[in-house]
Amino acid sequence: MTDKSKIWTGSLNEKALAGRPKRSAGFYDTTLRDGEQAVGVVFGVEQKLEIAKLIDGLGVGRIEAGFPRVSDEDKEAIKAISSAGLKAEIWGFARAIIEDVAAVADLGLKHLVIEAPISDAKLGALQVARETVLQRVRDAVAFGARSGLTVAFFGVDSTRADLDFFETAYKTALDAGAKELAIVDTLGIACPEAVEFLVRRVKSWAGDVPIHFHGHNDFGLATACAIAAINAGAAWIHGTIDGVGERAGNANLPEIALTLELLYGVETGIDLTKVREASLRLRQVASYELEPWKAVVGRNLFVRETGAVAAQFHIPQAIEPYSSELLNTPRGIVLGKKSGAASIAIKCKELGIEAPAGIQARLLAEVKRLAIAKRRLVSDAEFADLVRQVS
Repeated sequence: MTDKSKIWTGSLNEKALAGRPKRSAGFYDTTLRDGEQAVGVVFGVEQKLEIAKLIDGLGVGRIEAGFPRVSDEDKEAIKAISSAGLKAEIWGFARAIIEDVAAVADLGLKHLVIEAPISDAKLGALQVARETVLQRVRDAVAFGARSGLTVAFFGVDSTRADLDFFETAYKTALDAGAKELAIVDTLGIACPEAVEFLVRRVKSWAGDVPIHFHGHNDFGLATACAIAAINAGAAWIHGTIDGVGERAGNANLPEIALTLELLYGVETGIDLTKVREASLRLRQVASYELEPWKAVVGRNLFVRETGAVAAQFHIPQAIEPYSSELLNTPRGIVLGKKSGAASIAIKCKELGIEAPAGIQARLLAEVKRLAIAKRRLVSDAEFADLVRQVS
C-alpha cells in the first residue's frame, strides 16, 4: 500500500473525485509481443525470460508471452516463460486463424487473446469482407474454447469501427465462447471521452464480461485513455514498460500505475519501487533511450539545477509532487548556468568540501562562467578544481 504521507498532491483531486465509485485495475503487459514491434527491437529467448521475470516482479497480473506462430524462437521463449513459475497469468496471442490458436494450445497455455480486424479501413486494406472476418472469429474462438483456453477477443482498430459492426463482431466472439473482450485503440486516435463512451457502451450489453483496454500513444493520450477506461469500468489495461512499441508506442503501464495510485487512490498491486530498475534494464536490452524528463523513470525527475528550487531542496514537498522514496531513487543537485547560492552550499556538503561562505559567491560566478563556456553542466570533478582555484 502506498504511503500517503509521501504524496504531496494537495486536496483538489480528492474534492473533484468525491462521490465517485472506487475502481480497481488489472495490468496486462504486452512488452514481449507488442513492445517488441518497436523499430529495431529484437528479444532473444533468454532476454524474453529475463524481461518476463522483471515484469512479474513488478506485480503485473498478466503477461503476454508472445505470438508462437511468429517464429520457433518465440515458441521457445513462451515455453521458458510458462515454466518459470511466475506469479502472473501467462497469455498467448493469435490471429483469428485456427492454426494460430492451435499453436498456443500446443504450448500448454491456458489463456489467449485472439485478434481480428473490424474497422472498414483495415478490412478494406486486407480485402476481407465483414462476413468473412465474422466467420473467422466464430471458428477461431470456438476452437480455442473447445481446447480449454480462456479467450479474450481483440478487435483490431475497434475505435475506428462502425459501431453496429463493432457490436456484431464482439457479440459473435461471445457467442462462440470468448470470456473477455478487449477494446483496441490501434492507432491511438480515441480521446479519453471516446474511450469512456465505448467502454460504457460495451458494458451495457456485455454485462459482467471483463473488459480490457489496449491503447497506443500517437496523440500522447494513452495514459489518460487508460484512466478513462478504468473509470468507465474496464477491468484490464494493456501496455508495456516505458510504453515501448511501434510508432509513438503503447500505453505506459508504470505511468498508469503511478497515476492511479497517487492521483486516484486506486491500489494497482504494482511495486513502484522496482519500476525504474525494470525500465533501465529493458532499455539496456532493447537499446533505446528515453527523454530525461520522462514521467516516472526519467533521470531528471528528482535532480535540480535551478538555484531558486535548490534553495527549497530541504523541503521536498515544496518542489516535488511525491517523494522520490516511492520510486526508490535518490534526489540530487547539479551545477550549471542556472545554479544559485544554495546550490553551491548543498554541493559542497554533498562532496565533503570545505568552502568558507566568503568564497561561495565567487564559486557560483565561476560555475556559471564554466557552464556557459562549455554549454553543459559542471561536473563534480570540475567543481572541486574550481574550489581549489578560488580558495
